[in-house]
Amino acid sequence: MTKKLLYTFFLGLIFTACQPSPEESANQLLSQAQNLVDNGSWRQAMIILDSIHTTYPRQVEQRRLAKAIADSITYLEAQSTLAYTDTLLTPLLKQADQLLKQFRYEKNNKYEQYGRYVHKLLTTNSNSSRNFLQAYVRDDRETIVKSYYFGNKAVYQKTLVLQADGEEQQFSGSNHSFQVEGHHEIMTLENEQALALLNFISAHMQAKIRVEGKGEKHYNNWVYYLNDKEKEALSQTYQLGWLMKDIQRVEQMQQVASKQIMHYEQKKK
Repeated sequence: MTKKLLYTFFLGLIFTACQPSPEESANQLLSQAQNLVDNGSWRQAMIILDSIHTTYPRQVEQRRLAKAIADSITYLEAQSTLAYTDTLLTPLLKQADQLLKQFRYEKNNKYEQYGRYVHKLLTTNSNSSRNFLQAYVRDDRETIVKSYYFGNKAVYQKTLVLQADGEEQQFSGSNHSFQVEGHHEIMTLENEQALALLNFISAHMQAKIRVEGKGEKHYNNWVYYLNDKEKEALSQTYQLGWLMKDIQRVEQMQQVASKQIMHYEQKKK
């Protein structure tokens, strides 16, 4: 072996001897992650902890410690989420309580799974035998809009077209019909479709809003205009619908965080 080869060989040995072992490298990463946790940099710590599992799959003890630190981060994040959602939920509930003073709660316990909050100006009894829009928010936080048609013949309503300030938007839903001293039809819009229709009304409160119902045939159309009280009631239903959605999202965040905290505390026992 030449002197040059021997020199290269011994340099390689020296370089290898200076390299930290996998255990030492993993421990260094654990130390970095813990320092980040202590400083509140939880996301960065999680990235380092994940790298330990992928880079050092054979270092069982270090991976166990990495999992323990990751669990503690989940616990800390859950506690932070609960504190944050508490600050969000209180004003949302106050807004909803204030708005609900304009609504009535209705439910037929025998036939209905969900109750609903209906604006006092939009109840079915006070609007019988006329064409009108009704909107309500259910117990499950879903918003529903119903287009009521009343006449002396079936029209098989399929579409609603709202027009205001030169803008137009079209909505479609499922139709149900029955006869009681005339012909009644109810087209139902749910969730995003319902909120989109109510949003159109809320965005054009100062305008004259034209509602055109379209039936199965082109000659089965009918037109009416929303009065100011109807616009206000439908706009308030839109506000309530979004408030209920926001409350639901915050409550779901709280439920997830509470489960994470409970799971962590049970493991520590």
